[in-house]
This record gives sequence, structure tokens and C-alpha cells, in this order.
Amino acid sequence: MVRVNLAILVVCTLIVLNQVAHASTKEYLSFEQTVLKSPEQHLNLTNKWKHTGEPADAELFLSALKARALFFAGHIERSKSEFSRYDAELKVQQFTWGAGYWYLYRSFFAIEQGHLDDAKRLVKQARRAFTHLKDSSMLVRVQAMEAIVAIWREEYSEALKSVQAAHAYIMRNDISDVSKLAVLDGLTAYYSTLKYHRKAIEFATQANSLAVQSQNILDGLPIKYNLCMALLRSKLVEKARACYQEMLSSAKQYKLPRYHFWANAGLGKVSLLLNEYENAVRYFEQAKKLEYIAIVNPAHLIVLRNNLAKALSAMEKYPQAQTHLQESLVILDNYQSPLNNRYMRRTLKLKAQVLELQQDYENSIDVLKRYIRLLEENELATKEVLEQEAQSFFEAEQHKLNLALTDEKLKAQAANLAELEKEEQLSRAYIFIAILSCLSIGLFAYLQRKASMVNRNFAYKDPLTELFNRRYFQEHIDKLSQKKQSYTLAMLDLDYFKRINDVSGHDVGDEILIRFSQHLKSHFRGDADVVCRYGGEEFVVVCQFMDVTQLTQRLSLLQTVLKEQLSHESEAVTFSAGVASSAEHPKDKIIKVVDELMYRSKRLGRDKISS
Repeated sequence: MVRVNLAILVVCTLIVLNQVAHASTKEYLSFEQTVLKSPEQHLNLTNKWKHTGEPADAELFLSALKARALFFAGHIERSKSEFSRYDAELKVQQFTWGAGYWYLYRSFFAIEQGHLDDAKRLVKQARRAFTHLKDSSMLVRVQAMEAIVAIWREEYSEALKSVQAAHAYIMRNDISDVSKLAVLDGLTAYYSTLKYHRKAIEFATQANSLAVQSQNILDGLPIKYNLCMALLRSKLVEKARACYQEMLSSAKQYKLPRYHFWANAGLGKVSLLLNEYENAVRYFEQAKKLEYIAIVNPAHLIVLRNNLAKALSAMEKYPQAQTHLQESLVILDNYQSPLNNRYMRRTLKLKAQVLELQQDYENSIDVLKRYIRLLEENELATKEVLEQEAQSFFEAEQHKLNLALTDEKLKAQAANLAELEKEEQLSRAYIFIAILSCLSIGLFAYLQRKASMVNRNFAYKDPLTELFNRRYFQEHIDKLSQKKQSYTLAMLDLDYFKRINDVSGHDVGDEILIRFSQHLKSHFRGDADVVCRYGGEEFVVVCQFMDVTQLTQRLSLLQTVLKEQLSHESEAVTFSAGVASSAEHPKDKIIKVVDELMYRSKRLGRDKISS
């Protein structure tokens, strides 16, 4: 009787504790909504707030919420100090709701500091806490933050997995507006970074409307910034200008130096696109005055200086431009991040261009050589990551197959069946065997289908260069045309290639084709661009979400790299190209158009691009 009473007491206690936990979580989220609507009024939160949760848990939640409000208002050092209060205590894993919330938004602050390894570690801690608590709504926010961290770390496949899983969840479930905003913001960041501008604008617009509707000021202005940036990257210049002007008005209304910085930096980029260089310099310099009180991310400081250097260079103020580029290089020396290579490449390329305009050709060439070395390092690193992912996938599939089909497992199951005496147990065992059989058949079918896909790939690949072949190219543009999706097409032909084959033999010619193919493929995006060998020394590139000007610029960069890296008997290997858009030419004519443009490049003296 005593044992029964004790069991009842334990169950009742657990029920009460569960109800208290749910009550405190609702209180936390309700109070969060209040702060999000008026962050400027909650910069001095204390633990006097009334709640039903554990005091220590509530203190962690309040500390993170206060740090968010301070960061939003541009009080960077105070925000850092607020987060630092609990750094030591939380090194030991905690599974409370307040700890999960603290980890989640501390990871965001780590991104802003440029500490991407810390950000990844912290968001993992947040995932553990909310997984332990089975809080799906907060796990969606975690997935969105994981995507943001992965984007900054250039781990795009991981980013896509996280943000797609989060988006699928919010589409199927009723969830808070704050969590929805986090997911839409993550989608915007992903598509904007990978230059899918239409998608980025679509999600940014949804997020902005939702922020306005829910009166969420704290999340709303960062979302507004992402919308402005997506519009600018899409070359919707006037819309971007209006967007940044709205942000500037909000920044003045709420006295927010952080968004004064973003608005001025954005308006400077707009002016730069419109060749209004004096306005651009004025906006960039206003932003620079605010950076040390509002911005901590090294990447943002580098971009601002590089843009300022572009504007000054266009005004022929080369020494001043070089000063800002040198500042970027100093920041980069202390920026330990996977993005360092990307920002270093951009800075060096810009520096080489400014030196060339100054007619300092010797130093310009030295800087370009350093830039090309970084390009090669980036290509090698990308290749290693892909190889590791492929190897891991293969090993995982092998492991699953071994588990499913091992003889010992099947023998053990047969022995267990012999020991089952009751009819109900036998039925369950038969059901289990049926499920296992179905899984085995399904796995076999899956492996067969993968083998079939491999064979199909062989039919679409050029065996020498490993690029897609003419058959794949034709089917690809047929599909794009059927879906009424626009694209830009380039046709390239190696100059004097027949002479190389005649003089040096086909083995040397084949080696030139292979190396050229590698360079060509590395200059285009594997997820949105298709590179094919059309036949002989002719190649084609099909690009979605890239216009004629952008594709021409990409090919011009390839010409520059080839002159440094690919030669035959001391002469650079060059190509002539033609570029056209399906928006201007129907499918049955575009190939003929680019072919004629390519031959125009030949007639103009080769090593040219015509569009």
C-alpha cells in the first residue's frame, strides 16, 4: 500500500512540474513578444519580472533577451558584457529552457563577432537543450540559426538541409510568428548568398510583411535589411534605394546607430551602381563613422572599405582607395574564418585593378598572382570537401546494407521465432519479418536504381573531359524551354586548337582539353550552371539566374586566369566566345545565334567575347 501511494505521489509531482514548465514557457514567449515590439524600452531588464519558472532559468532567459535588445540598439559592448556573465557557468551542459534560449542567441552574437566555430558549438548546445525538452517551436528557430551559421561557414549543403526542414515544419504546423520569421530570414539568406535573387526577394517580402503585421521591431529591421540587399543584388536599384531610405527613417525614429550604418552602406552601394561616386563616398564615410559603435563583424568592415575603394578609384583618387584596401588587408590578417579566402580574393582583385589604373603594372601582376593562388586553394578545398562527403555517403550506405542483410541477424531472428510460444508474439514476429523483407526489397531496388542512374550518367558524360555532353545539353535546354524558364547561353571555341593537334599530337591536345575543362567548370556554379563539351574543341555553358553581362564578366575572368595558368609552347591557350539570352532568342534559334557570335569573335582577332 505504501509503494502504491508513493507511485501516485511521484506521478502527481511529475504532472504538476510539467504544467509549471509549460506555464513558464508560455510566460517567457509572451514576455519576449513584448520586448520584440518595443526593444528600446527594455534595455535594463532585471530578474524582478514575475514568473512561475525556476529563478536561475528565468535569469538566463532575461539575460539573453536583454542582450538582444542592447545589440539591436547598437550597444555592442553592453550586449557582449551581458552575454559574458554566463559564459563560464554554461560551459557545463544544461538542458533548461532558459539555457537553450541563451545558447541560441549567443550563437547569433558569435556570428556577428566573426567567431564561426563558437557559433556552431553554441547552436549545437541549443539543439540539445530544446531536443531534451521536446520543444518543436524552438527547434525550428535552432534549425534556422544552424542554416545561418552554415551559410557563413560556406557549408551550403548543410544550410539547405536545415532551412528546408524548418520550412517544411512551419508549412505543416501552427507556429509562432517569431519562429516563422527566423525560418523565412534563413531562407532569404540562403538564396541571396547563392544568387537566387527571385527566391530571396520572395521570402524576404513574406518575412517583412509578417514582421510588420506582428509589430516585431527587433526582428523586423534585420529582415528589412535582407530585403533591401536582395533587391540591390537583383539590380532593382530604385526599389533598393526606397527600401534603404525606409530603413534610414526607422533608424532615426528609434535612434539605432546599427541601422544608420546599414542604411548608409546600402545607399552607398546604390549610388555606386548608378555611377554617382561622390554620393557613394559620402554615404560610405557616414557609415564608417558609425561602425565602431554599431558593427563587430569583420566581414562587414571589409566590405565597407572595399566599396569605398571602388568609389574613390572611379573618381581617380587612387592613393585614398589604396589606403582603404590596406585597412581591409589588415583586418583580414586577424580574421580567422572559412570566409577569409573569399574576402581576401575580392580585396586582392580590387587592389590589382586599382594598381593597373595607376599604371603600376608590376605590382598589379604580383597581386593578381596572389589572387590566383587563392583561387586554386579555394578550388582544392572545395574538391576535398566533396570527396569527403562522397566517401562518407558511400561508407554509410555500405554500413546500412551490411546491417540489413547480415546472415547473423537473420539467424538470430529465426532463433527468436522458435522461442516465441504465444500466438500474439508470433504474429508480431511475422509482421516484423514482413517489414524487414519490404525494407530489404526496397533497399535492393534503391541500389538497383542508383546503379541505373550511374549508367545513365555515363550516357550523358563526355569520357575525356568528364563534362556533360551534347546530348545532355540538348535535353537540358529542352526542359528549360518546356518549363518556360529563361537562361543565358555561351558557346566557346579554343583558338588555334587544330594547330596544337597537328604540331604536338592528339595526346597533347587531349591534355589541353582536360585542363581547359577543369578551369571552365571551376568558374561556374555546380547547382545553377551547366557546362558541356559540345564537340571537338567547342564548349557550351547554360546559366540560370545570370544575365548576358554577368556571364560575359565571368568568361572575361576565365580568360585572365587562363593566360596565367594554361599555355602551349610558351603561348597562352585562349578561346573565343558568343553569349546570348533565351529572353531575346527562341530555343530553335539561340544555338545558331551564339555560334554566329562566336565566329564574330574569331573574325575580330580571337580571344574575344561577343554578345
